Amino acid sequence: MEKWRSYKGIKISEKPVQKLKEKYSATADIVSFQICPRQYGFFKIRKYQPAHIVQIWYGTVIHQVLDKLHMHYKGLLDPSTEGSIPTDQDVERYFLEVENSLLASKGIRAITENVRNSALKVLQRFNRLEGPTLYPLVEDTECEFQSDRGSYILSGRVDVLRDISTMGKVPKGYDAKEIWDYKGTHYPDTSTKSGREKLKRYRFQMLVYAELYKEKYGLYPLKGVIYFMNELLDASSEPTVRPPQAVYEIDFRDPRNLDDIEEAMELFDKTVEEIEDKKRKDVWEPPKIPPDKETCDICDLRWSCPLMKSKYRMRYP
Repeated sequence: MEKWRSYKGIKISEKPVQKLKEKYSATADIVSFQICPRQYGFFKIRKYQPAHIVQIWYGTVIHQVLDKLHMHYKGLLDPSTEGSIPTDQDVERYFLEVENSLLASKGIRAITENVRNSALKVLQRFNRLEGPTLYPLVEDTECEFQSDRGSYILSGRVDVLRDISTMGKVPKGYDAKEIWDYKGTHYPDTSTKSGREKLKRYRFQMLVYAELYKEKYGLYPLKGVIYFMNELLDASSEPTVRPPQAVYEIDFRDPRNLDDIEEAMELFDKTVEEIEDKKRKDVWEPPKIPPDKETCDICDLRWSCPLMKSKYRMRYP
């Protein structure tokens, strides 16, 4: 008898296919969706390619060059630079490296020479103004955090982890750290509703990061710091002190902010549910509150947007 007949009566149960949990980023998903669900749906979910990617280029250059400046100070790029503040020439060299890498790997470049010059200028000013006091206290950069929320994975990336253990007594339940996030923009115009909403979303992002930090280390950081890089461009001459609106701080020792963290996590869960619902229907409406002008001005969807099409004359993107 053929050997295969010996296995004729065997039943093999089919192994159920495990669905991978979707990962949602605090900035690339949640904040982007909150700013404009329509823009998020077309570009993030449907994968439309924008005609101009000035925001992507500018933000990427700012973050990657700043990371190199921190590594320069730590001697991670060249041991001989350890403990030295980068010069303007160093900043420009790192800038060119990042710029060429973005062009080669992603095919993106600055939309105009003015945009390029602004990015380099703001990096050099930041390096001269903040470098001497910030770099020595930087413990880590580009810190990844994740949390399993049951139905999805929450992710976030903190630009800088700053050690402030030498600055006084730390209360119980806290770590002597600040979490920093760089924004390649100006401080939002809080005289407008859209500006207030934008600042509220940035604050939301830092509240989520604080919770992610606590889940990983068991302690809250002392502060969250948002640095609005473009505030350094407004001075007619080289700033010798930090511009008043360059920084927005959140003190996590304040009990009210701890309550806000809990609300932020609930809002994150709710926003993920909204995104999942819209993905199933593939319907992406504009927000009820119009985004800030800066967001709409560079959006390729503005001419067909129910909220904004009457405000823009038709032209090439």
